[in-house]
This record gives sequence, structure tokens and C-alpha cells, in this order.
Amino acid sequence: MWKKIKSSPFFRHAALALSAVVLLIVGTLMWLKSYTLHGEKIETPNFMGMSLEEATTLAKEKNLRLAIDSVYSSKPLNTVILQNPVPFSDSTESWVKNQRIIYLTLVRSTKQKIKLPAIIDNSKSLAATKLTIAGLNPNWEYQSSPYKDVVLDVKYKGSSVEKGFLLEKESTVTVVVGKGQGEAAQIQVPNLIGKTISEANIELSNKNFQLVPVFNCSDCKTAADSASAVIEQQSPEFVEGLTVAEGSEIIIFLSK
Repeated sequence: MWKKIKSSPFFRHAALALSAVVLLIVGTLMWLKSYTLHGEKIETPNFMGMSLEEATTLAKEKNLRLAIDSVYSSKPLNTVILQNPVPFSDSTESWVKNQRIIYLTLVRSTKQKIKLPAIIDNSKSLAATKLTIAGLNPNWEYQSSPYKDVVLDVKYKGSSVEKGFLLEKESTVTVVVGKGQGEAAQIQVPNLIGKTISEANIELSNKNFQLVPVFNCSDCKTAADSASAVIEQQSPEFVEGLTVAEGSEIIIFLSK
């Protein structure tokens, strides 16, 4: 009876099917173990502060792969400032397996480029503020001129440069300002009340004044709104016969 069952086609087919299923399961488990490197892990290395070359060498030694991103920063150039996953430490257990990707963020190897702001004819204080905001360092140089503390020229590495010139962030520029030797020309303070900033600039086009606008305008939500705002107050005020040195600043307060 058993011999007949064993010799039947159904039994042979069932046995082959069962063997195929067992082999498939065993093969799948072996593949998963190999793919996930089951039971194989290493402490996540610390790449922080390394250069790209040092990080690459360490990754090869540990059989890991790297994914690199870069950002501008005030920290040393070409050094790792972030990594994911975080490095293994006494307080943080961090493990990875062979050939896993470590994501690193490095400081870019070149500094950020900055456009030189417009500071010619500005006062020294206003120029210093603009340069500081832009991330540039001024080196002051004084020159004989009737215009005291007014910017006459800007130089970079000995050559004059104009607004929009590209420099590396934290570069030093030489700012030439007037000594104020001799007596500066005195000019009547203009009456700018009721004018837009565009109209004020036209009126002062042939005079060496520096307008410093202040918008007291909660309704000025667009450039068009700001352009249509009018001057309601100025400092120094317009008084008949009152004069100031040419090159002085006039602070104007605008509103809708």
C-alpha cells in the first residue's frame, strides 16, 4: 500500500512542491540575513570636526559610505559640523552596519560672496552700519577734504571698487573718508515736507545731502505704497536761513 502511494504521481508532485517551499524559505532567510547583516554592527564613528579627506579615510576603514552636504558657516572651512546618525558616546549608544550611509554636513571650502553696498557719499557712521550688516570689515583711511567723515572712495586690495563688487564675506575694505580740513560749504536746509522720497531725491540731485528715510507707515505694504508715501517730518527742520554743511544727513519720516 505504502509503495503504491509513494509511487503515485500525486505523492511525487506534493513532495517536490514541499521541497521547493522549504528551499525557498531557507533561501529567503539566508538572503535576509546577508542583506541586513544580521547581528553585525559597529559603533558609529565620530566624524565631527574632521576635514572631508579625514572623514573619507575613516569611512573606508569602517566600511561605511558617506553622503555629503555643505553650508556657509563662520566655523573653519571644510570641516564636519553635523552628522546623522550621531556618533557613539558614553551617553548615546549609536550603532550602524557595514556599508550604511552616514550623512555629513561640512562648511563650504570657499567663503560666501557678498556684494559691496552703496556707501559713496554716505556718512562714516552710516557706511559702517551698512558694511557690518553685509558682513564686511571697514579699514578707515582719511583724506583731505572739506567734507568731514563723508565717504569719498572704497578700495579693495589697493584698487577702487564700486557698489555691487563681489567680495568674500568678512573681507576688509579700505574706506576713504574726508578729514574735514578747511571749512565745508554751507547750504540752506531744504524744505522736503509733503514730498515723496522720489521728489526729494530729484530736488537734492545737485546737492550733496544724504537722505535717511524712516517709514512710519503701517499701510505701506508694497513698494508702490512706500513710493507714494510723503515726508511729514524732517531733521534738521527747514528754517529760513538755517544752513548745514554740504554732505550732511537729512533724516526724513514718511507716511501715507
